[in-house]
Amino acid sequence: MMRTFLLIFLLFILTASSQTIAQYNEDNFSLSLNYNYTTTSKLFLNPNSPDPVLSSSYLELNDIGSLSAELRYRFTESLLLGLNYEYIKKSVSNINVRVNGIILEMKEGYIVTPVELTLYYILPFSTTHFKFIMGGGGGLYFGSEIRNLLEASVNNISRKIGYGIHVVTNIDYLFNDHIALRWQMRFRDPEFQMKSQYNTQAVTYQNRKVLLPPSPFETKVNIDGITFSFGIAIIL
Repeated sequence: MMRTFLLIFLLFILTASSQTIAQYNEDNFSLSLNYNYTTTSKLFLNPNSPDPVLSSSYLELNDIGSLSAELRYRFTESLLLGLNYEYIKKSVSNINVRVNGIILEMKEGYIVTPVELTLYYILPFSTTHFKFIMGGGGGLYFGSEIRNLLEASVNNISRKIGYGIHVVTNIDYLFNDHIALRWQMRFRDPEFQMKSQYNTQAVTYQNRKVLLPPSPFETKVNIDGITFSFGIAIIL
């Protein structure tokens, strides 16, 4: 569904980009700093399990705050190209897990740094102060796992770079020629996998040593929620 919408959007801006619209000033670059809120994500603890119940089970990691920066270049009156970098860190605590027959509490989560390239189109009904913008593009997602089990944590051995497409709606309010407030809504659905290993062979629980699995294990993250952003853009 998202791929179809993105294709329609790209065809639309290619045919409509010659129209005259309300312009920014003569400056072609802008840099924005943004706070982002993503509604939902999923963390699959056993994505490669032969048991379909285990492989499809996941932890919900919702209400995710993050920071991002985006550089945009306007190369025609109506088209802009944006490069966005974001840092996302999310974890949950007090997860009960069974290790060698003993129930322990674990902290689980992930860190991901999306790098996304977006083609934007300034809609023709934009005004001097309000710019209504639509966009679409793709991104790469670099992830690592967070896991704390008593005194143990994990080392990330390898990670498969995730990729995905996204669609964006955007409103800029220009105070003057160089400062704008930016509201944005982003739809994306990337997945990425991580391989990790405990950094110790055992933990101590109630004066008892509990052995941890020695082999590396894989987890998977799916960020499937809508991302809402608010930021300030400096037009250069």
